[in-house]
Amino acid sequence: AKWKKEYSVINNAFNEVVPDGVEICEAYSPYSGNCASTDNVYIGTPTDDYYNAMMSKLRVVDYCGGATPFDGKACDYYNSSWSEQHAKYRWSGTVGAYCRYKALGVKQESDPGSYSPYGIFSYNFGKHVVLLADGAAVYFGDSHGGPWIVVDVNNFNKGPNEFGRDVFVIHVTSNIRTNKHYIQPMGAEGTYDTSSNGEVCECSPDKGKKSAIYIGSAAGQTGEVISGACCSAKYLLE
Repeated sequence: AKWKKEYSVINNAFNEVVPDGVEICEAYSPYSGNCASTDNVYIGTPTDDYYNAMMSKLRVVDYCGGATPFDGKACDYYNSSWSEQHAKYRWSGTVGAYCRYKALGVKQESDPGSYSPYGIFSYNFGKHVVLLADGAAVYFGDSHGGPWIVVDVNNFNKGPNEFGRDVFVIHVTSNIRTNKHYIQPMGAEGTYDTSSNGEVCECSPDKGKKSAIYIGSAAGQTGEVISGACCSAKYLLE
């Protein structure tokens, strides 16, 4: 129920931002991979205008930077470079270049200092992180199959901090050829690679990649989706 509410809030905000003419996609470069070069696929980095516009449409009470500081605010550094300043953002669940969320079916908290099987890249998961007035944490991530919007409906301070249980994923599509922009819950058609995940991306602890470094799980959405991410579409439809 919380996920359905948050999806509606974010969808409404996105649909307000797009008609305002906010540039979602950075100027395309075939070398940097900043924007889509094919229909219905966007690989890369959203603009700061997009981040700021989305934040203005949401009831934000706090924010921080996941991969790098945002307006001088750095998210929780957990067990490295820990200080009172960083402790303020423990609701964020991001640590430097990593996040601390678990794949569905994994009971151990992610190790923020390692690659697989724990530690999804923070820039994929949360470049800009915001805390909403209703207690949800929203993560605006960018490249490697994105851009992404990830929602922890009760923020990191409350568990289980697990994809498909209290953590859900939205994929942003920005088509630079048609200039159409829309969001979809992860697991909807077009949000995942069918050759790696099958025609249906299942919501199950026995399906998907538990040791994923990326959500989708690589540049251009090629690879197995992190376990639990595709529950995002399933729960909106049921």
